[in-house]
Amino acid sequence: MVDRTRTLGSLCALAMLAGFACTPPPVEPPKEKAAESNLPPAKVDLPPLIKLEGTIPPETHPDHTMRIDGLLARRDKYLDQKVLVRGYLIGKYECPKDADKCERPHVWLADSPAGGDKKLMVVALEEERVEKLEEGEQYVVTGRFAQKSADGFVRSEGLLLHESIEGLDDPEGEKAR
Repeated sequence: MVDRTRTLGSLCALAMLAGFACTPPPVEPPKEKAAESNLPPAKVDLPPLIKLEGTIPPETHPDHTMRIDGLLARRDKYLDQKVLVRGYLIGKYECPKDADKCERPHVWLADSPAGGDKKLMVVALEEERVEKLEEGEQYVVTGRFAQKSADGFVRSEGLLLHESIEGLDDPEGEKAR
């Protein structure tokens, strides 16, 4: 009998615990913390503002000829249009004398005689014209800004299809073109 009473008591105690465990806890609203007004305001340390208009190079020189870096930065605006570009000749292709095949004549222009990371390829030139051009000299080239030429040059940044060059003392060559 004692075992039965003890079992019954254990079952009652277990039932009471189960009943308490199943009841949801009482819901009390969260206590609001008292505002601490004696602390200094939070200090925000942000980096300085970046002026985006300063990162895009100027489009033209004071004489309204295009800058190389200005043209390349706005290539979509000038693609397949005739442009007037001023720059320094920083390189020209010359076919090696012992070569069996050569690339078509072309030159490279930049905004400074030292070159830089922005340079423009000028194509559709005759070999005689390229030979007369001097590296380090400044030229004004008129041509159509494109991404590919009829003679096989392709450049996604853009290239200039030569029409005329100012600064080259060759009036007969200009007329022949």
